[in-house]
This record gives sequence, structure tokens and C-alpha cells, in this order.
Amino acid sequence: MEIRQLEYFLMVREAGSFTRAAERLYVSQPAVTNAIRSLEEELGIQLFDRSQKLATLTAEGRIFASHVEKIMHGITTTVEEIHALKNLTSGVLTLGLTPLGGMRSIVHQLQAYHLAFPDIQIALREEDTTGLQQALLEDKIDLAIFAAPAGNSALSSLELATEELVICCSRRHPLHRRNTLALTDLAGEELILLPKNCLYRQNIIEAFEQAESLPRILFEAQSVQTIKGLVAAGCGISILPESLVEDDGELATIPLEPPLSLTSSVFWKTGHHLSHAAEAFLDLIKKGGSPHA
Repeated sequence: MEIRQLEYFLMVREAGSFTRAAERLYVSQPAVTNAIRSLEEELGIQLFDRSQKLATLTAEGRIFASHVEKIMHGITTTVEEIHALKNLTSGVLTLGLTPLGGMRSIVHQLQAYHLAFPDIQIALREEDTTGLQQALLEDKIDLAIFAAPAGNSALSSLELATEELVICCSRRHPLHRRNTLALTDLAGEELILLPKNCLYRQNIIEAFEQAESLPRILFEAQSVQTIKGLVAAGCGISILPESLVEDDGELATIPLEPPLSLTSSVFWKTGHHLSHAAEAFLDLIKKGGSPHA
């Protein structure tokens, strides 16, 4: 059974004649007749009563027609939806973020994408780096943004942005008046960090180890907002991307010397067929985050 046969069947029903159906379909009358005959043979029933001047549906033909209409409507709807997805007037982008997803560079990228493609729904999934990598490999998300891990051939990436890291402390903390701080200056401090399975935290620890200095980790928190609240309350200090703390009036920020930075990249599963919505997100990054670049 072919879609062409179903189209011919519905047209004969509408036109009431094999000849008129052929004219409307711009095909020969034998082509229509043969298509319907082949369909009847496949089904083992007679669809049209040909004994009269007009071709009318048999009882079986009427039942068949009701189902064919639903089938053809479904096909038309599917084609329209696929067309909308292809033209980015519909669809969903599922994007994974770590707790650092509020960084200015990431937020600006999401804003630019929304302005360029306002009809695309953006579904954000927040998780640690390990969880996001697994979600990509299991095809549960389209893309993910996190700090680049050691080489993983199963994932492809595109660099998004690099942001400076700063010390943040309460404005009542003795360090808040310093112009710069080295990691070794923090040896006697109490540190508040994201959980151990966060790649960002692992990078911070490695930097301290290289400086042969590691403060006591007093708190672990799942969210940046919780960390900032604890720091503002004087429970310890933290190291965060500058854009996440620069506008917080309760916190003081001090640059590191030598400086530390965090490079975020957008990742996807290597060899995986990306949706048009995901491809558009990557294209926007390549153009510098501007839909008109």
C-alpha cells in the first residue's frame, strides 16, 4: 500500500469518477484505475461500486475512507511539523548546565538565541559535569555547557567563553580591602565550594595543590546562590566566576594574582545527529553570539 494509492482513492471518492479524478491529479485515467484496482486486490475488498455512472463507495469503501482520512491527516500534520522544525519556527532545545550556568557569557548566549529564534522552547537541565556528560552520551539532552574536562573523544566541543575567577568574601572580612590575593594568602581561611563531583571544584583544588596551599573546606553547597549567602553571612570565602558575584552588594571581590580563569565550552555527542535547534545554537556561538553577525 502506497501513499499515492491512498491519494488517488480519496480523489476518486471526491470526484465521483475515475476520469475526473485523473484530470484533477494530472495523471492518466489508467494510472488511477490501476492504482485503485491494485489497492482493492491487496485489501481483498471492492472499494467502489462501478455499476453506476458515478463511482460511489461500497460499505467497505466507506469504512476504509474514514481511516484513510485520518492517515492522510496524520501525514500532513507530520510533514508540517517537520517543516516547522527545519525552519526553526517550532521545536525544543534541551540544554544542560552546571550550577555555574548563570555566568554572564552563558546568559547572554541564551538571550541571543531566544531573540533569534523566539519560537524555540529552551529546556534547561541543571546537573554536575559528570551527570551532563552521561546525559549527552545517553541522548537525553542535545547540548551541555561546562568547563572542558580532559580529552573525551566521545564528546565534541566548541569554546564558548573564558571568565576570570575572583575571591569573594563578606564585606566585614579582613581580606575585603586587599587589591589582589594569591592562593597562598588563603591558607588560613575556610573555603566554601561546590560538591566534589563538580569539575570546577576539582580545578580549584588542583590550583591550590600546585601552589602547595589548601584552605580547610568548611561547606559544600549545590548552588551558587547558597554559596553566596554563606559567604555574605561570614561563614567563609569562595572562588567564583566574576560575573556571578560582581553585582552582589553584600560581597567583596578580590582578583587573584596570578590570575585564574574558567573556560566554558558547549558539548555534544560525537557523531550524533543534532536537531536543527541545536545546530542553530552552535551556529550562533560561531558567529560570536549575535544572530546578525
